[in-house]
Amino acid sequence: MKKLFMTLATSLAIALTAGCGSSTDEAAEAPAATETPAAAPSSAPDFAAIHADDSGEKIPVTLENYEVAESDLAFYNITKLVGMNTLFHFPTGAFDLDNQTVVRMNRDTYYSGAIIDTTQGATVTIPETNGRYLSVMVVQNDHYIDQVFLEPGTHEITSETDFAMVAMRIRANQSDPEDDEAIAALRAGVKLEVGGSGSHVRPNYDMEQLVALRDELTVEGTKLGTLMGMQGAHGTIEPMMHLYGTAIGWGLLPDAQAQYLGSPKFANDGCYMASFASPPFNSPGFFSITIYDAEGWIYAENGILNEFNMNLNEDGSFDAYFGECGDVDNNLPTVDNWNYILRIYEPKLDELQEFRLPEMKKVS
Repeated sequence: MKKLFMTLATSLAIALTAGCGSSTDEAAEAPAATETPAAAPSSAPDFAAIHADDSGEKIPVTLENYEVAESDLAFYNITKLVGMNTLFHFPTGAFDLDNQTVVRMNRDTYYSGAIIDTTQGATVTIPETNGRYLSVMVVQNDHYIDQVFLEPGTHEITSETDFAMVAMRIRANQSDPEDDEAIAALRAGVKLEVGGSGSHVRPNYDMEQLVALRDELTVEGTKLGTLMGMQGAHGTIEPMMHLYGTAIGWGLLPDAQAQYLGSPKFANDGCYMASFASPPFNSPGFFSITIYDAEGWIYAENGILNEFNMNLNEDGSFDAYFGECGDVDNNLPTVDNWNYILRIYEPKLDELQEFRLPEMKKVS
């Protein structure tokens, strides 16, 4: 599959989860900088060239600049498409497996993102959503998130870095084409006003070093079994935990807005089953399970469980099956070294303290 990387998440990315665990073959795929951009029409700016500097010696990537380097890559994946201070709305409709912009994306929300110059002030206006989940986070150039907006109205954006990503998630039923109209209307109602006119430029990083460091941090961070404490505002996150979060999932929402519970990797050697308790969340939040390959890419159209396609037990719990399991509910396909993330948006943090991912049992 052709991946544009990486990056919300996020990011978007945006990913905006949406990040960054990866394998060494992402050195060419993840950083969009290594791909040859399509020729731009003569009347259009060559954003890919404007917002990247590939001249001179490659810049080493170390623990000291890793978070900024990953963020620069994420920012470039937006600026190369639309330039600065402009929202890019990721397409609605069928999920494009061959054009994922960030590892560990989700299919619960539709992403939009803009890279903005924050030096002269900026605002974002959120319309009424009629109860639908819509969040806007401000991801700074060092991957810290000091602001997340959920309420309708106009919000002032602040940032400790000159550039930031405004990353939006809107809850969607991606299996229902009729939902696209509602998404389009909400997107049209989001307004971004930016005072600055500076241009973010992705430096010429040593991608082999970046990917190697990303992989190392991902391996260590995933041993913790949770992403809690890996994202948030400046001064609130332990530095090593923030490094882990940057590697595992660039564009993660802070703990209060979302919880990401990640599994280890499993063999593709039969049928597995896990029994999940009902995840605790507040309205308009929700939860889902998304399955990934060893590098964190979505590999199957039907690789998600959420309220639109899963069957729950009477108490809200559910049994999920993974692999070749026959005629069962809530069955996700697997590949070598598959893994999953349980996402809980607007979590009840007090109740979540006792919540754990269930044991994975080999059925056959």
